[in-house]
Amino acid sequence: MLRVSMRAMNTDCLLLLNAGDEGQGRAALTRAAAQVEEYERAFSRFRADSDLSHLNDSPAGRVEVPRELAALLSRALQYAKITGRVFNPLTLRELEALGYDRTFEEVPTRPHIPRPAPAHRPGRTPVRVDTARGVVTRRPATRIDLGGVAKGAAADAALAELAPYPGALVDLGGDIRTQGQPDDADGWIVGIEDPVTADGPSIGYLRLQDGAVATSSVRKRQWTHDGNTVHHIIDPRTGRPSSTGVVQCTAITDTAEHADVAAKVGLILGAGSLREVDGIGRALGLRGMAWVMVDGSIRCTVGWKAHAPDF
Repeated sequence: MLRVSMRAMNTDCLLLLNAGDEGQGRAALTRAAAQVEEYERAFSRFRADSDLSHLNDSPAGRVEVPRELAALLSRALQYAKITGRVFNPLTLRELEALGYDRTFEEVPTRPHIPRPAPAHRPGRTPVRVDTARGVVTRRPATRIDLGGVAKGAAADAALAELAPYPGALVDLGGDIRTQGQPDDADGWIVGIEDPVTADGPSIGYLRLQDGAVATSSVRKRQWTHDGNTVHHIIDPRTGRPSSTGVVQCTAITDTAEHADVAAKVGLILGAGSLREVDGIGRALGLRGMAWVMVDGSIRCTVGWKAHAPDF
């Protein structure tokens, strides 16, 4: 089994490949890792030189952007429409007002420059994207965050470089995409982290071949703001951190991009909110979902149980 470990997109990344030819396999892993780094360069809100930062910092209402940014933002806005704007890439100002205006590692160590919270306007999507011309039109004060969906898209792009081989797994900080199988099993076994004790045992396992899994948690990125504990999952309907009694939501879907969106929406809407057969579930290729509640109990769909291996 060939492997590459790296740090990118503000998280730990792991790429595994079951390849018949070691030389070709290592070359493919190098290309896959380069895809991840390119997505970080283009879509990170923490890099001043990223394409997304150039868009966010532009004073113009109409901005020419690279086609890749236009395409991803267009898809993100489509996910907002599909989910009734429960998924929304336009909540960056709310995050920044809470102090998440730098990489998470720096949040507790650097002084926060207060930013006024935006007037909350649920349901508004003041952005238009012309993907053919690579043009974004929006109010200049609008700020966009593509962090999660870009990480999922990066996992999908990296996996595409590894697709010709018998098996591959891409894990970008919990956004996981798989195809085929490792060299010693009939599927990839993925452990789901315990949200209460991050270094403790997994709360469960999934067997995946061609699919994706992503987890959204209120416990991983918490900090103190004005004396209150807050987290990074913003409910666009309120402009505040989500609060539904769910501390973690994990989604199994067809692509990592879809999985990231589904996990966030499932966490914001609460336990039992999404199923494989409902409208949002079908649109996102949902195959299974599980919620961990604040009391440690777990709720899951029928599809989730179908992916749980019998050990």
